[in-house]
Amino acid sequence: MDKERRTISIRLDDEVHKTPETHKESAAAEEKEFEWILPERRDSKKIVELKKRHSQKKASSFFDQSMKNPRLPVGRKKKKHFIPSKNVITLHKKVVASVVFAIALGVLFGFGLLMVFGGESVATPSNKASEAAPVTASQTDLSFDLHVVQSGAYETKESAREFQEKLKDQGLPATIFEGEKYFLLIGVSASAEGQDALAAYFENNGQEVYKKLWTIDGTSVVASAEMERHLQEGRKLIEQLTKLDLVALSDGEVSNSEVTDVLQAIQTWNGKGDKLEGWKEGEGKALAENLSAASKEIETYSSEKTVSSLWIAQQHLLDALETYQEVVESLK
Repeated sequence: MDKERRTISIRLDDEVHKTPETHKESAAAEEKEFEWILPERRDSKKIVELKKRHSQKKASSFFDQSMKNPRLPVGRKKKKHFIPSKNVITLHKKVVASVVFAIALGVLFGFGLLMVFGGESVATPSNKASEAAPVTASQTDLSFDLHVVQSGAYETKESAREFQEKLKDQGLPATIFEGEKYFLLIGVSASAEGQDALAAYFENNGQEVYKKLWTIDGTSVVASAEMERHLQEGRKLIEQLTKLDLVALSDGEVSNSEVTDVLQAIQTWNGKGDKLEGWKEGEGKALAENLSAASKEIETYSSEKTVSSLWIAQQHLLDALETYQEVVESLK
């Protein structure tokens, strides 16, 4: 089904350029037998000798012949020999049982203390983790797609810079994006229609360009909830500013209220960024500066109708897109 084609024109100073609305793009073990032999009783002879001596003692007289060593009558031997052997065994069993019971009780008591105090030490980190849950970084999606116009792709950054300077000398925007190669982007738009208009303008000025959808992959980003919201708001501001810039470049009407609203939104957004840890350093600060600069150029055009301000705004928006990409990459 054929679609309608709209024509969008772009103005550079006083020239108006029209363009159609189109879009491209792993041992076995040995067993040994052992012969177990019980040792012979070495005390068997001693037992016989002890019995013989005992019988000889009973046959002897009450006193020795020498009368030097009087002996006690049999009935008056020491009482300890009359302690029944069973009682001795019973006494030993009681002692052993008491010792075992004491050891078992000590082990149980120690185990109980370990469970009590060990349980608290284990539970403490989990409690801290749950308390810190609201500010813990989580995975989020900060992907971003924009329509861009590409001038070329270069193997070295030096080559890309050479062509970048040539375009800037002509007053045209140009920003180098690093990837598999060094891509030189010269235009950005939130819509395919604006992309077509930008491509037609550059082609009419002798530039060989390529239209493509520039995708920033933010699916593996780990950030706090505050950082996530802030970057999402910044993404919306980039889209809003590119729309206003392309409308103006196409001789469309940009109202003062639209410009005022976007200026206030950026000012509020920058205030939130100042409260984020680490935002003022590095690419976060650069992103905020580029958005502010782009909005001021659009404001200048709104009041003075200077088309050059719109191309300067394009440069700041390309730089903002680059810094947004770097911020996202730093969070992976």
